[in-house]
Parts: sequence; C-alpha cells; structure tokens
Amino acid sequence: ECQIVLCKDINDGEHLTRSMRDLCTYLPALSTCSIVPCGLTDHRAGLCHIEPFTAEDCAAVLDRVAEIQNECIEKYGRAVFYCSDEFYLKSGREFPDGEFYEDYAQIENGVGMIPSMRDEFDFRMEDLTDDERAVTREVSVATGHAAYPFLSSLCDRLMREIPGLKVHIYNIDNKFFGKNITVAGLVTGGDLMEQLKGKPLGETLCIPSVMLRHERDLFLDNVSVEEAEDALGVPLTVVDTAYGADAFVDALLGIG
Repeated sequence: ECQIVLCKDINDGEHLTRSMRDLCTYLPALSTCSIVPCGLTDHRAGLCHIEPFTAEDCAAVLDRVAEIQNECIEKYGRAVFYCSDEFYLKSGREFPDGEFYEDYAQIENGVGMIPSMRDEFDFRMEDLTDDERAVTREVSVATGHAAYPFLSSLCDRLMREIPGLKVHIYNIDNKFFGKNITVAGLVTGGDLMEQLKGKPLGETLCIPSVMLRHERDLFLDNVSVEEAEDALGVPLTVVDTAYGADAFVDALLGIG
C-alpha cells in the first residue's frame, strides 16, 4: 500500500501523473495508492512555503487521477489510485459509488470514509426498529469542518425518522493547529472546551475515536476526556469510527 502526499506546485500536475505511471510498473506487487493533500498547520515558521489547494485545484487533481484510474481499470480491472475524501469535499464533486473503493484498503488514510458511512447509514435507516423510532433524547456531536456538512445531513435525516431525537452538531474551528486543518481527527480537547462551553449539549457529547490517541483517554493537546467532561458538564461518548454508521447511530440513540 502506498501514499502520495500532494504539495501544490511541488509534486502535483505532471509530476503526479509521472509518479502514478512509475508506480504502475510495480503492479501487481503494488496493491493501492492513496493521494492525500499535505496538511498545513499555522506552525510553519522557517519551513518551505506551500500553498493550500483551492476548490479548483482539487477538481484538477481528481480529473488528473481519473485519467490514470481509467487506464488501470481497463488494464488491471481496478482503479489502483484513490484520492482522499478531502479532494471531493473541497471541490464539491460527487463521491464515487461505494463499489468503486472495492475493499476500502485505504480507508484509514481518509479514502472512502464518507461513501462507506453513507452506504452504511442507508442500511441502518432501513433497519430501525419501532423501539428506536420511539427514542426521546437530546445529544450533541462535535466534528471538524471537513465532515460537518455530511454529518449534519445524517443527523437531519435521523431526526426526521425519530421525532423525539434532538441532535446539536457543532463545527469546531481548529485553533490549535490552524484554520487549514479541517479533519475531525486533529480537533483538540482545548478547542472543544473553549468553543462548546455553555452550548446546549444534551445528555452527552459524541466525538469520534480518531480525536483521541491510542490510549483513548487523551486528545492531541494532552487534555484528558475527564478534563473535557468536567469543563463541559456532560459525559463524552467516544464513537468507535471503525464501526462506522452503526456505531454513530447507536451513540446518538444511547444504545450499547
């Protein structure tokens, strides 16, 4: 499994095309390759200047990768190269169908997380029980800018299906790392506490497990789950992202 970390005006454009074609020479030893944008924090003093990708840039990356994907599908029966969800979100492009990602080999690199959860959520909605539809509960969800529109749409749909459920979803600005960092996995405890203090949070605040280190009790800024709970006055429910939409819906409904 490979990854190309794309930096604007450095290894994109024709350089990206060459990188993909060079990697194709390693097939079938090469399984998949993800293409992700370089994460740019506000703490880059003395480092090489790198411009963030605009919406138009992201669309151009998707188009360039699509050329090689189509060649690979024709020659090898699979796309091989996959762009991270950020490129689709920022460009405003529609995501491919879930089948395009095959076994989601690069999902931990942010490739196909939203299409996977979208499909899982559709199945989960079809299986809602009468008891689940009768739930009366008020909860909250915190996420980053990138996933906020998508998760908002899921919460809206769930509230339409379950009239007794009230979900407050909050879009957290990443002040710790900088405004260009929009993924939920890099939201810190300090930003949560500062931005959600005094906001309606309901019975619990749901956060994705990717916000925490592997020990599962510390955010990236060393704030503990317990500290965040004390500051906000509600318990935190850590939603295991490995279980996708099922874990998300169960957390909102208070199941398990």
